[in-house]
Order: sequence, then structure tokens, then C-alpha cells
Amino acid sequence: MSLKFFSLSLQLVVLFLFGPLLRAEEISIYFKTAPIAELLRPNGDAASLSLLITGADGRPVNEGTVAIRLDAPKAGGFLSTDVPVVEGTQLSEMRLPLRQGRVNWKYLFPIRGRYNLAVDFTGADGTKSSKSFQFTVRENRHKWIALGGFSLGLFLVGFIAGRIFTGARAKAAAFVLAVAFFVAATATGLKAQDTASEGSAARLDIEPAFVGKPSRIHWSLDGAGAKPVLALTLTITQLEENKVVFAVERIPVAGDFSMGFQFTDGSEHRVTALAEAQGRVPIKTEQVINVTAVEPPMRVMIPALSFFMVLIALGIVAGRWSKRR
Repeated sequence: MSLKFFSLSLQLVVLFLFGPLLRAEEISIYFKTAPIAELLRPNGDAASLSLLITGADGRPVNEGTVAIRLDAPKAGGFLSTDVPVVEGTQLSEMRLPLRQGRVNWKYLFPIRGRYNLAVDFTGADGTKSSKSFQFTVRENRHKWIALGGFSLGLFLVGFIAGRIFTGARAKAAAFVLAVAFFVAATATGLKAQDTASEGSAARLDIEPAFVGKPSRIHWSLDGAGAKPVLALTLTITQLEENKVVFAVERIPVAGDFSMGFQFTDGSEHRVTALAEAQGRVPIKTEQVINVTAVEPPMRVMIPALSFFMVLIALGIVAGRWSKRR
């Protein structure tokens, strides 16, 4: 009898100490992209991302929320990406409610590299589970072709200069410096004031947007008192190329929604929020903002400039050698 009592006591102690961990292991989190990760390309079309949360029986969890954080690839490699200031930064952070065990959203990946998606699930009964996903977005093939063509062009410029200015070192040096100055020239970002559209029943507040730093986007219903549950659709569109960079559709919100989002393109964006409910007039709120571009640090540009200068120098050497031959 005492042995049975001891065994029962031990089971209760294990359940008390390790019960939350055991319950967390019963939760499975799955992540997928459409198209599949191998076909994703930066600055193409927005990909459809989805999470599926299932219980120990394999069925979708009906109730709960999911906290999602997406981090950009870390800096690495000799040549930087198209937007160096984005590397290694937080791209988005949001909390979404489950619908039939799923959450879905769209996102346009800005740069190549290995992304990290951190997911924290909290069930209606307090059950918690976390998981991280890593996936790689490869560079567009035409970008490598363009880089190869540009590199060949710099080599040919140096080659021609080497042949033309052989014996006239001063002119050759001036020509090389002029080409180097042209390669190193960079454009400056455009700054402007935010312009918000007026809404009769809702507000859309957006922090000043800078490339490389997340901004807080907050949507809320006007007025005091109890707020109805509405289906909110939030869309962010880059206006210069008319591309959707982020979208989440018909998520249930009780009069308030907030998220962190980094605008990775220094141009105008339109943020549109549409709240709908059965038997109510849809509430649309819209705001157009100018994103401030940030010039990358010189340490990021030095490898590329050095690479281009070496190509020009090799071309000059080859041109002088061919001329003397």
C-alpha cells in the first residue's frame, strides 16, 4: 500500500513540475510558404506565408494567439545585398489570432539571404509553445547576370584606357579617378511629411518610417465604450512599383490592432485598413507616407568599390600589356 502511495505521489510531483513542458510538446507548429522557399526571390511578388498549429491528436487548435517575429538575414559575404542597412534587423512583429488553427499573411522579401521566423503560441487554456524557422531566399538570376555584365564593362573600360593612355600616365590616372568617382556616386533619400486620409470612425497612426528601423502601425476605432469585433484587412503597398509588400486579411479584432513593420524601400507607401462586420458599413482608413532612405555606412560600400577598382586596374594592366605587345 505504501509503495502505491509513493508511486502516486511521485507521478503528481512530476506532473506538477513538468506538466507545462509536457503540454507544450503536444503542440506542433508548421510553417509553409507559397511559392516554396526554393522559388522565393527578393523584391519580386509578395509570398503567401502561413502557420498551422495542431494539438497532440493532430487536429488544428481552435483558439489561441500567435506572436510572430521576422528577422532579416545577417550581414555576410563579400558583396552586400541591395539594402545593406536592412541586414540583421527586425522586419516585422505582430500578434494574430488563430482561425481554424491557422494564421495567414503576405510579405515581400526585400533582400537575399537566410531569414529567421520566431513563433510563440499561446492557447486559450494557457498552453504555450515556441518554434523558430529558418529559410533562404536566393538572389534573382538576372541580378547576377547584371553584375557580371557590369564587371565586364569596367574591365573593358580599363582595357581601353590602358591602350589609349599607354605612355601618358597622367591622363590615364585622371581617367581612372573619373571612373572611380562615377562608380562611387550614390543617390540621396527623399524626406517628406506623412499624409493621412481622414476617417470618420477609425484612426490609423504610423510612426515616422526609416529604412533599417521598424515603425509602429496602430489601428483603432474612435469613441469610448465597448468595441465590436470586426474583421480587419490591412494592406501595405509600395506606390512607385505598385507592389503589395504586406497584407493580412480579415483578422478578428476588438477595435484595436498594433504591429511593428519595417519599410525597406525609401519611397512612398500606402497603408490601407478596412474593417468589416455583418450588418455594418465597412470602415476604410488610409494613409500615404514617405519612407526616409538611409545611406549605408562606408564599411559596407568599401568591398564593392574595391572590387570594381581592381577590375578597372586589371583592365588597364591588360590594355597596356596588349599595346606594348
